[in-house]
Amino acid sequence: MKKLLIPALALGLFAFTPAQADEETPLGEQMEILNDSYKAFRRTDDPAEGAKLAREAQASVIKGMSMTPEFVEKGGHPGGKEKAMVSYRKQMAQLLITLCEVEEAFLAKDMDKVQELITPLKDSKKKGHDEFIEE
Repeated sequence: MKKLLIPALALGLFAFTPAQADEETPLGEQMEILNDSYKAFRRTDDPAEGAKLAREAQASVIKGMSMTPEFVEKGGHPGGKEKAMVSYRKQMAQLLITLCEVEEAFLAKDMDKVQELITPLKDSKKKGHDEFIEE
């Protein structure tokens, strides 16, 4: 269960809405791609399509991992920029691992495992928002 909670918390980083993040920023654009891929693979019954969407999500995480959230850049994170970036990269790395596991489950056509991996991700977005988005 603990293994699922950490990536679940990390995935919260992608669920931005226009009121919460500026999609015009490079990180915002990547998070929007991630969000779109997540929504699509959450609903698909086609394992091949799900695996493709999981790879798209992975690519956006990889690109976003090297970027700095605007809130952190402005110095808004209470732990300071260095600690915030460590937390951000750890969450993004764990998210990448989870998305690889989702792809693997789709490739194995194990839709129960897919659901097991993605179900807690939806519930975790609040933590990511709380830590990395200025309200």
